[in-house]
Amino acid sequence: MSEDVKQAESTVAEDSVKEPAQEETTNQGVKVNSDSVPYQRFSEVNARRKEAEAKLDAYKSKAETKRKAELEKQGEYKALLDESKTEMDRLEAKAKQWEAYESQKREQLIQAVELTESQQKIASKLDLIELESYVSDLTTKQNKQPIKTDASIPASGMPNLADNPFEETDHKGGFTSKWDAIMAKYQNK
Repeated sequence: MSEDVKQAESTVAEDSVKEPAQEETTNQGVKVNSDSVPYQRFSEVNARRKEAEAKLDAYKSKAETKRKAELEKQGEYKALLDESKTEMDRLEAKAKQWEAYESQKREQLIQAVELTESQQKIASKLDLIELESYVSDLTTKQNKQPIKTDASIPASGMPNLADNPFEETDHKGGFTSKWDAIMAKYQNK
């Protein structure tokens, strides 16, 4: 654009160069050197100059319009940038809340169960959901310890297998007729 302005100015400058002075004769026959420009030439040069100035003004107004349009676009980008920053700040706050919750929950889960070193290494590599599942599995394993029973009664059945009252059922398919005898064997011991 600046090249167009320079061209327009140089055109005006070239056109405004004066023509060599012409010698004119007056009514008295005296030759006079005249620096005056014929009116036709003056009008022509003046019209070109005004035309070049009009073009220059048009270029300047176009440049200003483009500059304002770019500023407006940048203003829109600024608004979008501000919106993005606001959204990012909001999301960062949520991320910090989540991280705080996750670390607190991890500590609670690890403290809920006594973990060995190897279990702690495994737990440190798990995400929160997997850690909850892992701790739940460990808790259920700890709760499923064998139930302690009275050692005085053998768990494998009667000590005298030859005289086992549960081998034969009575005529009804149960043990009701022999029940008193069965109970007496266990009570005597």
